[in-house]
Amino acid sequence: MIQLLSVINPGRLNCELRQIYESSFPEDERRDWVQLLDLLDNKHFKLYEIYHQARFLGFITVWDLEEFSFIEHFAIQANEQGKGYGTQAINQVLSMNSKPMILEVEEPFTETARKRISFYERLNFSVNNQSYFQPPYSLDKNSVKMLLMSYPSKIETSDFERIKAQIHDSVYGYRV
Repeated sequence: MIQLLSVINPGRLNCELRQIYESSFPEDERRDWVQLLDLLDNKHFKLYEIYHQARFLGFITVWDLEEFSFIEHFAIQANEQGKGYGTQAINQVLSMNSKPMILEVEEPFTETARKRISFYERLNFSVNNQSYFQPPYSLDKNSVKMLLMSYPSKIETSDFERIKAQIHDSVYGYRV
């Protein structure tokens, strides 16, 4: 059984977390390290380290927003993938939240992106086909065309723009 340990003190981060964070996400799809550490003071943001038998496996970040929770980043160490740890971690996060869950995925243009989408679909997430761009994390980064996936059901078309605006505002500090 895996454990999710909430991190509130940046001095207590597992030393491998930064390497996994920076190697798992392209530069345009992640915050600068200092920006991530600054979020530990935000009451809506949670960073969890994932462990199995005291062995560090990866991490997941979750935003607790008004209507839903949002998984911003999730990564398991490459040599630990395919062993069921990711499934256990997502199931544990889902069980800790009573709200719907939303996350971003890259469009299915690469094998890795298709595998990632399939992973979430096996956990009963649905792909929402409305147009979505992840805003840039900073002025020197680019926006990224993505898809939103949601659990336990698809986002209603009438709700999509409002939900997108809430993600952009709360997670990215991006206001149109």
